[in-house]
Amino acid sequence: MSSDDVSGSPTETLTKSVSGSEVRICAPGGVRGLRTSPSTAQLTWDEPYATCHLCPDAIGYEVYGWGIARQRVLRPPCELSGLNAGVEYLLYVTAKAAGNNISVPSPLRLFKLTAPTKPGTLELRDSTHASMTLSWSPSVPAWGGTSYRVYLNGTLVKRVTDPEVKLTHLQSHTVYSVEVRAVNSAGVSEPSFATFRTRLRPPSNLRFSQRNGNCRLLWDPAFKTFPSHELSINGQIFTTAPGVCWHYFKLVDVSPGTVPHHLKFEVHAQLDGEVSDVSRLEKTVVDDVPPDQPGTPVASDISDNSVTLKWEPSSDDIGVARYRVVLNGLLLFHTPNTHFTFTQLTSGAYHWVFVRAQDKDGNLSDPSQATVFKTTGQAPAPRPLAPEVSVTEMNSTSVLLKWIYPEENPVIGVRVLLNDEHLKDIVALDYYRVKNLIPNVEYSISIAAFDVFGQLSEPTVLVHVPKDVTPPSKPENLSATEVTIDSVTLAWEDSTDDFGIHEYVIYNNHEYFDRTPLTRYTAVDLLPGTYSFEVCAMDLSGNVSEPAALSVMIEGQLTSAPTNFRFTQATGTLPIPTLKWDAPANMDNVVRYDIVLTGPMGTAIPYSTARTFLQPLLLPRTRYDVSITALNEIGSSLPLIAEITTK
Repeated sequence: MSSDDVSGSPTETLTKSVSGSEVRICAPGGVRGLRTSPSTAQLTWDEPYATCHLCPDAIGYEVYGWGIARQRVLRPPCELSGLNAGVEYLLYVTAKAAGNNISVPSPLRLFKLTAPTKPGTLELRDSTHASMTLSWSPSVPAWGGTSYRVYLNGTLVKRVTDPEVKLTHLQSHTVYSVEVRAVNSAGVSEPSFATFRTRLRPPSNLRFSQRNGNCRLLWDPAFKTFPSHELSINGQIFTTAPGVCWHYFKLVDVSPGTVPHHLKFEVHAQLDGEVSDVSRLEKTVVDDVPPDQPGTPVASDISDNSVTLKWEPSSDDIGVARYRVVLNGLLLFHTPNTHFTFTQLTSGAYHWVFVRAQDKDGNLSDPSQATVFKTTGQAPAPRPLAPEVSVTEMNSTSVLLKWIYPEENPVIGVRVLLNDEHLKDIVALDYYRVKNLIPNVEYSISIAAFDVFGQLSEPTVLVHVPKDVTPPSKPENLSATEVTIDSVTLAWEDSTDDFGIHEYVIYNNHEYFDRTPLTRYTAVDLLPGTYSFEVCAMDLSGNVSEPAALSVMIEGQLTSAPTNFRFTQATGTLPIPTLKWDAPANMDNVVRYDIVLTGPMGTAIPYSTARTFLQPLLLPRTRYDVSITALNEIGSSLPLIAEITTK
């Protein structure tokens, strides 16, 4: 037990002497304090009679010190509020017994908040082609309103209170640098760093089509990357070249036998040694088999102007309805029979014929082998030689053909066939543009020379696959149709493309952000600030348009001004004025206040303080305009405006 006063203690003048017969209550023991938030703390202590059996019972305790309101409690603990995170407090606790028996004070130094430590090592998990989850060990101290700022490639993208974050809207197969800093009212920690690469995006939107047993598997192109693909069709493995997002095959090669054909597709992308997840599709082909190829036509009964052709019949699961007989690649005739007679032919000339079978559902067989025959009689001239043909000026929908006419015999033009169907007869010119082609589809182009008598040369056959290289038009009239405190809805007009728009790609501050097939998009969870959005259209071949750009300001939630302004000035030799105010009602974790006092002649005197009061040295009998603005880690409040006149 102790009955000694603390000399110079702030309570020395408040403590009455105790009579010799009265035992003075001991000071509270083991005083300890813990900051529970930037503005609150909890004090507790051991009560005197817990360690001294001579002490009278305490009827209460008093807690006081510079910068806090004096508080009285019956028992520990004591909750303190209105503290400043950046201030160190010297506090005292006294015990009181009956008869105004007051102990000497027990002191406690309550240290100011410190900046948090560096977050723990960043752990990466749940990686996809568009997202990544990060977690880390929490910084200390864990109290004091600690939050975390997450930066992606140097740009602040998230603020979280838990030591975990999921990053979304990432671009496939892209390297990102991420850093995390802890923040509380006392400051910002050193960063923890990590680097990661998103996974390769798996093929999406698999779709299958087939005609006459010729099949195509197609998937969406990747954005600004050109992976190769490996695909499995019923267990058979195939590969594509980089950037190719389709595969042609014959049904019989992967599913021999009769219908129905059950097809199982598995496709994954490959790039720089990385392999994506597998995309799957199952399809069944039911009763969609073309007739067999007819036999080669056999010419008989050839005369000056006629011929009879016969061929072996085709077979089909639902029956052959008719045959299409094509003469010289131009004239088309139909017959239900396996024979046909031509009349009114040119005498002494060469002719060629092929046949295709057609079933009741319209499926066409492969063309038969062509038969070349010559009518009897005097030939008007030798048969032309085949022309030399080249392909130039290719684009996504057309190709320019050029040829050289043979010099040995007179030729007046060429006949152009597309996929064995007559397309155009060209006279005198040495070029022709084939139009209305479909990108990524294989075409057979046949060019045969003819003379004035209609005699055809042997054809020169080319195989061409057009590539779509034309980008879509730029999205027009990009606008922000709705802006909130943390989101914006963007809208734009449809882009145009010769083969259709696949989707729109959104950039944020020149970084990939997201994609959508729609002409509107809502970006959410945005922090206050200015955002530069760009929208590009991408077509089915992966061509990208010029971007449409728009800047959007996210205001965030408006923070009210500090409130309850008070001005006092003591009388005496040095009447120092005192300015006091309260923190804004809707602003947390205020780190400082910026005060500007504007006096005579417009002279501005700036101050900064972490407290809610200020004692400036001012001129006497002078009017000042007062502006007080609160600041925290997010931004600043509206200013409190007032005026004072000193004595």
